[in-house]
Amino acid sequence: MKKFIIILATLLFGNFVIANSVGIENNINIAIYWDASFSQKEKNIEKELEFLDTFFKTYPNSNVSLIVFNTKIISDEKLQIKSSNWKNLKQKLVEVNYDGASDFSLVNTDLSEEMLLFFTDGKSNLGDFKTSLYSPRIITISSTINIDKKFLHNTAFYNNGFYINLLETDASSSIKAVVDGVMMPKLEFVTKKNINNTKRYIEGVVTYDNRVIPNVNVFLSDQKRGTITDQNGRYKIAVEKGEVLYFSYIGVKQTIIEVGDDNIVDVQLNTDINELDSAVVMSKKYNDPDMTKAGNFEVDKKSLGYAVQSIDYNDIGDNKGDVGKAIAGKFSGVSMGNMGNAGLTIIRGSNSISSNSIYALYIIDGIPLPRSGEGGQSIASYDFIDPNNIAEVTVLKGYAATNQYGAEGRNGVVLIKTKTASNNKILEQNALEDKPSEIKYNMYTSDLKISDENISNYINTLKLFSDPKKSYNKYIDMLSANKDNVSFFVECSDYFFSINKPDVGLRILSNLIEIFPEDTSVLKILAFNLEKHKLFEQAEIVYKQICIVSPSLSQTYLDLANVYFVGKKYQESINLFKKLTTNKIEAISSFNGISNQITNDFKNVLSNRNQQWQTNNIDSRYFVSPKYDLRVIIEWSHPQTEFELQYINSKKQYFTLTHTQEENKKTMQVELNEGFTSNEYVLSEMDDDEWFLNIVTSNNYMPNLKYPVFLKVKVFTKFGSPDQKLQMHVINLDKVVNNRIFTSFKK
Repeated sequence: MKKFIIILATLLFGNFVIANSVGIENNINIAIYWDASFSQKEKNIEKELEFLDTFFKTYPNSNVSLIVFNTKIISDEKLQIKSSNWKNLKQKLVEVNYDGASDFSLVNTDLSEEMLLFFTDGKSNLGDFKTSLYSPRIITISSTINIDKKFLHNTAFYNNGFYINLLETDASSSIKAVVDGVMMPKLEFVTKKNINNTKRYIEGVVTYDNRVIPNVNVFLSDQKRGTITDQNGRYKIAVEKGEVLYFSYIGVKQTIIEVGDDNIVDVQLNTDINELDSAVVMSKKYNDPDMTKAGNFEVDKKSLGYAVQSIDYNDIGDNKGDVGKAIAGKFSGVSMGNMGNAGLTIIRGSNSISSNSIYALYIIDGIPLPRSGEGGQSIASYDFIDPNNIAEVTVLKGYAATNQYGAEGRNGVVLIKTKTASNNKILEQNALEDKPSEIKYNMYTSDLKISDENISNYINTLKLFSDPKKSYNKYIDMLSANKDNVSFFVECSDYFFSINKPDVGLRILSNLIEIFPEDTSVLKILAFNLEKHKLFEQAEIVYKQICIVSPSLSQTYLDLANVYFVGKKYQESINLFKKLTTNKIEAISSFNGISNQITNDFKNVLSNRNQQWQTNNIDSRYFVSPKYDLRVIIEWSHPQTEFELQYINSKKQYFTLTHTQEENKKTMQVELNEGFTSNEYVLSEMDDDEWFLNIVTSNNYMPNLKYPVFLKVKVFTKFGSPDQKLQMHVINLDKVVNNRIFTSFKK
């Protein structure tokens, strides 16, 4: 009996050895997840196929579940491998197109298979990997240089598997380690760089004209990696010795440096020889104008689209009180504090953005006066103004105040002209830095016709094919030559969205985060277009990525809060808005520049609340929604973007809001300092005519194929009312030839 047991044990052990040396005969069930994202295009597929060939010689009879994925599951097939013949599987892998970002949330680890082979570089841009208690052994396999080693190693380590880097080991040794169940060491990943590695970080400060410059583009020559300087002009980027870095900024000459041995590289930008000229809008006057006074200026009331109100000394009369009592009740839509305190003047319909105070700006004979702080703190006193010396008082609200006085006038302006102003020469020397100039009101001479974006050559090419599969194959043919062209991906994706192929549209559009994962300007273009196509969950991921790359950009947190709301993540939206309104974002010192915009957005969110929402500890003022006939928010993808926006009524009368260095230098500097890239314009009252919005670019505007500039324009009508409506438009400025009417609206 003892002899029989020994013989049986010997036979079993012998079979085990044979199985491990010449091939395991029993069927094994495996799942193969094949990452087909764009970054995998650079992998060494020959090494991966060699690995699988060795694998199926070791496991000659296998039941395989093949899942090919990027932004979605492209294919999910069952294949059977017999006697190491995996020809059919190999053909399918060879034919895979690599396109789009990767979404690791698509990887199902709750499987009955004994082993999961995960071919990837470990980088997921649109969804996180989630493991399961019932996960099989996970073998992660990579064959590219640029990988997330931490993910690949830890995923295998914590799932009783093995990580294989085919650039560091051969297929046979890898398979042997898998079969033998070799235990992986637990690695400690640290942020401290390896001094023996050729790649390292360099950092420094970018200056121009003896001052630091935020938001300078810093990118490598391949334009696949880049960054933007922070508000202190600092940058940090991973490089290798010998690589070339480009520093570019609007209005200055591009600076190019070659990376040497220094780890600290400060850069001084120089003035460009060919500076852009200011934009000029050609127009002609219309006849019989109805002129009115606006402070020191005479303008035509018909072209305004809003009311300009003025009173003179006859309306004031003999007044022995202060200026507040003298003008109280004489202007519609203007309210004052207790006892008619002029320092607490609030103008209904003011332009709500970029102000440290909600109160109107008082200007006397060209001199801006100090204003009261928000909430009535530090109340300004104007007792020194003699009402009997006032010649004229004019109230500007909304666009008039913005156009003349920029950011300072965005909560309305009260202009006071005194009888003695003509004798006061000193006052003229102390005027605002951005001096007001006469507003020019013009007639629009072309047809009031909404025009689509110019159809691109890419879209025209794709339209040649009636079969979407053939169109997609043509896109793949064009991909290699356009992999750095942002507009190419946006326009091709738009085509597939337009023919009701949203999965393909998302796949193509998502290449932007795959190729430019650290370029905040490109990421914003991606987020704008995801919002346009109502892909709010993906837009949320992109805005979070921007927060990681550039945490000091205040704009992104507002974008994220709004995307939470439209994506129906109401509690997340409320929680983030609470942080914004109480300035509880650690990386942001101030939200002053967009404080009014945040307030209006938060009020809009809360107006939709129900009993399930947790709204405790929120200031009561956010529960009272403002009501505006019109609210327009315009956001741009890159700082310092220059454009003009014309508001045209049905009579072809228009006024212009500018965002240019020539007209808005001071405002644009505030934007840079505080890290926001949007503006808000509101009108409490407008007429019932149809209005048109026309975007205007400079005659000298130069399109940039690799780095275009996009605008996101949100147009609210009847904001704050049950009849509120919203239009959203995403505009590529490179597709605007001088000007383009892109929408119309009515009250």
